[in-house]
Amino acid sequence: MTPSVAHILGGDPPRVWSFIITIFGDLAREDDRYISSRTLNRLTAEIGVKPEATRVALHRLRKEDWLESAKFGRESHYRLTNKGRKLSREAAPRIYGDTFDRPLWMALYDPGSAAPDGLRILSGMCLVAQEQKGAMNVALDHPLPQWMVGRLVDQDVRSAAKNLHQRLQTLAQISDLSNLERVVLRLSIVHEWRRIILRVPDVPDHVLGDGIALRDLRQSVQHLLAVLSDVSLDHVDDI
Repeated sequence: MTPSVAHILGGDPPRVWSFIITIFGDLAREDDRYISSRTLNRLTAEIGVKPEATRVALHRLRKEDWLESAKFGRESHYRLTNKGRKLSREAAPRIYGDTFDRPLWMALYDPGSAAPDGLRILSGMCLVAQEQKGAMNVALDHPLPQWMVGRLVDQDVRSAAKNLHQRLQTLAQISDLSNLERVVLRLSIVHEWRRIILRVPDVPDHVLGDGIALRDLRQSVQHLLAVLSDVSLDHVDDI
C-alpha cells in the first residue's frame, strides 16, 4: 500500500467486496466490459489484499448477483450484472455529481396523523420537498441546527466525513505516482467518499450546515477526482 493510498484509507484496508464494487462502479459501469482476475488482483494487492481474499469477495459478489463471470482462455473475467450496473448507475449522481439547491420545507403536522413522505426528524416534524396540506410549512433557507442533523446523519458518518476531509486536505504531492498508483488512489478516494455520501440524506449540502461539512468535503473530493480523471483500466492492463 503506497503512502498516499494508506493516508486516504486511514491505514486500514477496506472490505474487499465493497472495494471491488467501487472498482466496477468507477471504471466499468457504463458498458459491458469485463475486468480480468489478474487486473482485479493487481488493484486489490495495492491496498494490501491477498489473492485468496479477492477470490472470496468475487464469489460473494457473484452469489449476490452483483457480478457475473466468464472464462477467456484460462483466465476468469468479471463484469457487472444488469442488477449491479443498475445500482451503480443509480448511485453515480450522488457520488460524482454536484450538490444542488431545491426547495425544502419543515412540515409540522399532527403526530397522530399519517407522516408525510419525507425525512422524519421527530414525531410531528418532517423535511419535505413540497408543502403539506394541514401542516405548518416552514421554508428552509438556513442550515438545520446540529441536533436535527444528528437525527438525520449517524455520528459515525459525521466523524468519517470530518476525518476524510482532513486526510484529503493533507494529502501529499501525487504528481510523481505511477499509472497504477494513480488508479488505486482514485479508487480509494471514490470508495471512502461513497461510504459517506450514500449514508447521508439526499438534501442540498447547505441544509446540513456545520453538522457535517459536506460542501467542503465534496469540493475536495471533486478536485482530486478531476486531477485523476485521466486514469483508466488500460493503465493497469498495460503494465
